[in-house]
Amino acid sequence: MAWDPTLYSLVGFGAAGVSGLVAVQAWHHRSEPGARPFLALMLALGGWSLVYAVQIGFTTRAEQLLWQRAALAVGGTVPTLWLLFTIRYAGHEEWLTPARQAALAADPVLFAALVMTNPAHGLVWDVAGFAPESTPRVVDLSFGAGYLLHIAYAYLVVAAGIGLLVVVFERASRLYRKQTALLVLGTLPPFAANVAFTLRVPWGPLPALDLTPFAFAITGVLFGLALFEFDLLERTPIARQRVLAEMGDGLVVLDADGTVVEANAIAREALDPAPTVGAHVAEIAPGGTATDEGAATTEEGTTTDTATATVDEATAALDGRTITTTLGGRRRTFDADASTLTDHHGTAAGYVIALRDVTDRTEYEQRLEVTQRVLRHNLRNDMTVIRGWARRIERESEDGTAEAARRIVETTDGLIDLSEKTRGMATATDSSGSARARVDVSGRLERIVGEFRSANPGVSIDSEIPSGVTVTLPEETLFDTAVENVLENAIEHNDADDPWVGVRVEEADDHIRIRIADDGPGIPEIEVNALSAGTETALEHGSGIGLWLAHWSVASAGGTVTFEDRSPRGSVVTIELPPEPGGR
Repeated sequence: MAWDPTLYSLVGFGAAGVSGLVAVQAWHHRSEPGARPFLALMLALGGWSLVYAVQIGFTTRAEQLLWQRAALAVGGTVPTLWLLFTIRYAGHEEWLTPARQAALAADPVLFAALVMTNPAHGLVWDVAGFAPESTPRVVDLSFGAGYLLHIAYAYLVVAAGIGLLVVVFERASRLYRKQTALLVLGTLPPFAANVAFTLRVPWGPLPALDLTPFAFAITGVLFGLALFEFDLLERTPIARQRVLAEMGDGLVVLDADGTVVEANAIAREALDPAPTVGAHVAEIAPGGTATDEGAATTEEGTTTDTATATVDEATAALDGRTITTTLGGRRRTFDADASTLTDHHGTAAGYVIALRDVTDRTEYEQRLEVTQRVLRHNLRNDMTVIRGWARRIERESEDGTAEAARRIVETTDGLIDLSEKTRGMATATDSSGSARARVDVSGRLERIVGEFRSANPGVSIDSEIPSGVTVTLPEETLFDTAVENVLENAIEHNDADDPWVGVRVEEADDHIRIRIADDGPGIPEIEVNALSAGTETALEHGSGIGLWLAHWSVASAGGTVTFEDRSPRGSVVTIELPPEPGGR
């Protein structure tokens, strides 16, 4: 056995070295999505180049055939590893079920078995002599049916992987286009070389070698460029999609030019207008839109190019913004936070706008603020009244005792009612679960109105309630809490000679309205302002929490409560709720 390496062997060793360097770098990123199949692919490329470089250094037929079998067995894994990597890179990991992975593994395993046992059956090659006038000397194989079937399948698999990358290229941002372009370009030279080897296409003065392992040097360089320069394994479409899918907050990803490259479902629903792939950040930032020419128009009417300064201004306009919207039937509040993505050179490669869900915190702060006001103001005043009447009983024990006792009872009853409502504040917005309850608006509203009629015979309560109206809410009690507190407010504060309250239900395609009108003195402006602002101050506070409970209950159900004056006297409170999906 004589081994006499030539220049071609050195080229093969060089190609193996390039693949090995890329594999080492891939090993450092092995925890990233898609890194393991990429690492396996680079090891297979390097192994094929190394084995073939060793093979062509031998001068005898037996040794060359031994290493040729090893080269074919290793090379047979490359198409499958390539497809596995491209599937994961393109973000279609769900395709790789255990059954499909087993089916993909069948070809390289079967082909390797056929190669190793070829002397017994000759299905891979049947004649193995040295190619004439070839320097270095290399065995000349006449391929059989086993090889041709494998290579046809391999070409289809490689083409499928390239096709996936083309789809990614068409839909991706600039960063991902550079990655995918390098991956496609790195695949073409060895693919073309292998087709030429299979079809016995001569390479001019070059010897009749399989140039595929040598072409892997180009592959390694281009793949390495994608890895080192464009963060191939750290910023892949699948890594982006996994982050977007798994995070519970909203997220918008921009490229360096401010173009939207991805936005998850929460961000698309929370922002108005919704961020769409290909749109400019100026279109979703408050105060500006992007023109067709890629410029941004501000509220003042000035137009600027969408350069870095404009992108920075647009993201700054979103940064720190508080957004309130309805998602999944529940009122949600988000805090926007914009940050810059940089590559390993410190250059801005893109931007991220994160929408952090602060609904629970906002609602808790609001309930806490109002509760503090109630304890500080209402309870203190009511206790003062009780103390005053108790002092009167003490002073006037012989006269007016019954009246004084009655007033004490009334005030005490008010404190009990206030206590119940304060307790309800803790649960009015505790409806973040995904379960929804179907509520019969017609039936429940008829019952509530009937109860108020019985309890308040001196008040005329009219109602227009069509049958069959339904809504879906996080909890049935939210409906009762809202309606009962609005009705109670309309009746309790009505000072008309003949108090009147009207209840009417209106249906539309996108909402259901419950309008509760009265002819009382109207809701004080201070109450309406506090509810509209969602807060109370030390100098401006309402007189009770009934309307707050109604407001919170409806907001938790994904609806709204609005207030307006009624002519000539009184007020109208409108509760608007989303209808039942598929219902009336």
